[in-house]
Amino acid sequence: MGDPAGIGPEVLLKVLAHQNSNVSLSVIADLSWLKFCAGRLRLRIPWSRYRWINAADVPARFSVGKIQPAAGRAAHACVEEAVRLLRGGEVDGLVTAPVSKEAIVRAGIRWIGHTEFLGESFHVRTVMMFISDSFRVSLVTTHVPVRRLSGLLTKEKARFVIRMTREALLRDFGVRNPKIGLCALNPHGGEGGIFGDEEARVLRPAARSFGGSLKGPLPADSLIKDAMEGQYDAVVAIYHDQALIPLKLKGWNRAVNVTLGLPFMRTSPVHGTAFDIAGKGKADAGSMLSALDLAHRLSVSRATRQ
Repeated sequence: MGDPAGIGPEVLLKVLAHQNSNVSLSVIADLSWLKFCAGRLRLRIPWSRYRWINAADVPARFSVGKIQPAAGRAAHACVEEAVRLLRGGEVDGLVTAPVSKEAIVRAGIRWIGHTEFLGESFHVRTVMMFISDSFRVSLVTTHVPVRRLSGLLTKEKARFVIRMTREALLRDFGVRNPKIGLCALNPHGGEGGIFGDEEARVLRPAARSFGGSLKGPLPADSLIKDAMEGQYDAVVAIYHDQALIPLKLKGWNRAVNVTLGLPFMRTSPVHGTAFDIAGKGKADAGSMLSALDLAHRLSVSRATRQ
């Protein structure tokens, strides 16, 4: 469900109202709130088509469009229930609607993001990959302050993300000979050390392990343009906005976040809670629909290989 005060319930309900595939869906939510939202948005939901899992101890009413601890607790309860189902083998994949990190933290819960929480829950290291059409980009660092990037960047971390990206291309996306581009951190690739030494000190040594299948570190602006034109199967970006700005320009309402490294497929839409339009019926459910479709396809692909 995501944060009940944001657009998560709306994009979820819009997808459920028109979902016609043969995927078996279990919907985790505060069920009474979801029914209230469906009525408010005048959406006709085929309730009997889906398995409904109520994650609320007590049905609640939330202040739509506002950050609040109660909504943070409800969103977190849904994710905890999803982890329980995944551990029990009751579901094969997970699609998460957007949550408010601030609301969850205000509720007294330690939280960085879905990716980090799921990695800790299943004791694995994870990588964030974003996909819009044929453009794929993974992140070396995720939700960290920009001022800390240089200190957090290590050869081992860069190698891990490159390796996970390559494995995903081979295993999940059927790319036989992956071509991956590694972004530089600094403008112009550091300009020979004038703008920074992270390329020479960290990224270039990390790239050597992968031979000709990896190009870089290259100036991010040129590399991403070339990747958009199909010259690369995936890009490894160094930080959040380096990846997300071009991704959303490419097609934000078709874009999907995929978590690599988990023992199941997890996807999500790339937008946030959008409190400013919550409850108004204006939310575009395209990214949520793409997330569901991709989770289904990749889960089926994994099951077939096993």
